[in-house]
Amino acid sequence: MTTLSTTRGKQALAVSIVFTTLATFITAVRIFTRAFLVKQMGADDYVILVSLAFSWAFFGLLVGEVYHGMGEHYAVIPAAIYKTQMICFWASVPIYQTSLISTKMSILLQYKRVFSMPHMRLACWLLIGFLGAYGSWTIASAWANCVPLAKFWDPSIPGFCFDKKALWFSNSAIHILTDILILIYPMPVLKSLQLPKKQKFALMAVFALGGFVLITSVLRLQSLLVISNSDDPTYDNVGAAAWSAVECNVAIICACLPGTRAFLSKLLPHIFSTRSNGYRSRTTRPSHMGRSALTGNGNSQVMASIVGGHNRSQYDHDLDDLSPSGSFNSYTKEPMKDSFTGIKVTTNVTLESTAHPRTIANDEVGSTRELVRKTSF
Repeated sequence: MTTLSTTRGKQALAVSIVFTTLATFITAVRIFTRAFLVKQMGADDYVILVSLAFSWAFFGLLVGEVYHGMGEHYAVIPAAIYKTQMICFWASVPIYQTSLISTKMSILLQYKRVFSMPHMRLACWLLIGFLGAYGSWTIASAWANCVPLAKFWDPSIPGFCFDKKALWFSNSAIHILTDILILIYPMPVLKSLQLPKKQKFALMAVFALGGFVLITSVLRLQSLLVISNSDDPTYDNVGAAAWSAVECNVAIICACLPGTRAFLSKLLPHIFSTRSNGYRSRTTRPSHMGRSALTGNGNSQVMASIVGGHNRSQYDHDLDDLSPSGSFNSYTKEPMKDSFTGIKVTTNVTLESTAHPRTIANDEVGSTRELVRKTSF
């Protein structure tokens, strides 16, 4: 640790510690859920781990900047320490870009896994291709911002540098555009789902979490404007560094939250379960009007209601159960074998008859028993 570390620099570091730790925790919950509860690790899960690794690399470079004078005025920093700080700053830009691009790739791969409709898959591949091409450019231009590279931290060296303001703001604009596209991409399909309104809106809210990334990208623009116009980069870089850490970690958190539902359902079943009060109900209303098989005449009506209590049954759905028609596939997953909590049977029998009342009553009771036997779990 160096005495050049300042309160401003430490504040940026504290923000980064909070959000990087939170992103790591949420990612760990997602990987545990996907690997051990759902047992369906996919490409999107592996890519989010890559994104988290680059987020930690960005945090490490931020530590290097803070303890080599970030937040202190350029004029009071020795040349050797200034050079170290600027090298960390130079390396942090492509690391930040790589983390953000990887997170967006993970979200799109998750969309491709969930939405099986051909047109949705095509749109997803187009977005992935665009992000791949754009990501390659933004990472390469960040590494080779100046030629030779040393000109980035030593302006006295002859050579060429991109216009930082134009480069950084154009990259931010494309990030905001892709955030908007990723945000609205699943909404038409979600809106057409055959679900109750509350469940539909809740599902749309889960996919709308990416809106937080869009907000942080917009808020970061102000700090980017400050550093791009600065004559004192060591002092003015604090805001941009802190917002960059927030943006890439919020993106990881938003990408991971939908994948933690199964874990949260086990941890807090009364809040996150897809069932109401832990039960499913089914009502059967067979009726016989007209002649009775035993009496020759009469009317009868039987209503049986059966309520069962599995912790999770074939009626529970996850994001992976979406079908191309916008409904849920009940056959895509095996029902989970959890403890059985009981069956409640309510039977109402209404009889109207003019002959052999005892025989009719016995026959209807037998029919009701048969009905319950056939429809029980």
